[in-house]
Amino acid sequence: MMKSTLYATAKVLPGNTIEIHTPNLSVGQTVEVIILTSEAKPYSFPIEEQTSSLEQRLAFLKLPMSERRRILESQAETILAHYQQDSAWQELMAGDIINY
Repeated sequence: MMKSTLYATAKVLPGNTIEIHTPNLSVGQTVEVIILTSEAKPYSFPIEEQTSSLEQRLAFLKLPMSERRRILESQAETILAHYQQDSAWQELMAGDIINY
């Protein structure tokens, strides 16, 4: 049996319920649901800093190499801490790769 994966995000509704609506599922079909919750992060960049505009990227490239390295090192440390705290991605990637 081949499994396919659908990714969806949902908000927890009153009564601690979650609704998933998708045209890719059939009435009566049995599905597996995995719920991943995000934990409080020690620091989160503002949304403006997460999505860089072209102007911001060009400005970054104009910085001295030492400053660019310092910024990238800081970002790498932040994302490393995120992946070390959240091990759910490791569990998802732990299985064997099977070609059908």
